[in-house]
Amino acid sequence: MKARAIVPVLATMALIGGPAAQAAGDGSETAPGEVTGATGVTGLVGATGVTGATGVTGVTGSTGVTGPEGATGPTGVTDVVDMPTAAAKAARNLVDIVGDTPSKYAFSPRSITISTRTRVTWKNKSDASEGHTVTGDGLDSGTLKQGDKYTFKFKKSGTYKYLCSFHPNMKGTVKVNKQSGGGGSGGDSGDDNGGGGTSAGGGSTGSGSGSTSGSSFDPGGTSTLPFTGLAVSPLALVGAILLLVGIALRLPAVRDRLNLL
Repeated sequence: MKARAIVPVLATMALIGGPAAQAAGDGSETAPGEVTGATGVTGLVGATGVTGATGVTGVTGSTGVTGPEGATGPTGVTDVVDMPTAAAKAARNLVDIVGDTPSKYAFSPRSITISTRTRVTWKNKSDASEGHTVTGDGLDSGTLKQGDKYTFKFKKSGTYKYLCSFHPNMKGTVKVNKQSGGGGSGGDSGDDNGGGGTSAGGGSTGSGSGSTSGSSFDPGGTSTLPFTGLAVSPLALVGAILLLVGIALRLPAVRDRLNLL
């Protein structure tokens, strides 16, 4: 009975309270005397997921073993050359004929000093169209065009003066000292002083021997320099031995490195 009596009451209250609640919701301001209900509690934030673990870095490969360093080869022996050197001798026994105008034509050097049984060569570097000559005291080169050479061997001591027959202002002197020691050759006795001859270069007309009166051209007698160095084979053998010794000394260190790997 009580339950049946309560139902009509609740229905009446719903009919009365429904429009009032709707009017309260539609209004922009709270009616005077009305109290706003408390805000509900905010729900808990969900826990953040666990970050995945980073993968393991791969192992770095080991460095290869450095090969053994080769042994340094022995330093070559420096050749000992007697002074004056062959190059100095050759330069001392060479006279250039220079100049590009008549006022500059000359023998260079103008005067040289040598020993007996020494050859002197004159080389024409001048561009004179008529050429030049080496003439006087037994010297007779004939006409030397540009690039031509004339060589004369002096067998007797003394002072020899010469000039160019085309250009008398060109003069030169060769002072020949007696060669010391060793004695002279019997074939050099007499009035013959030496021999000379011309050799043709580019653009030369005529070539061959041009001997002076009473003397003959000596085409031979080319000297060879003395051997003052050491043979290459012994040095190569010593280098190979030192290289093998160096490799043998390095082998234990290489084996130790290989064992560590």
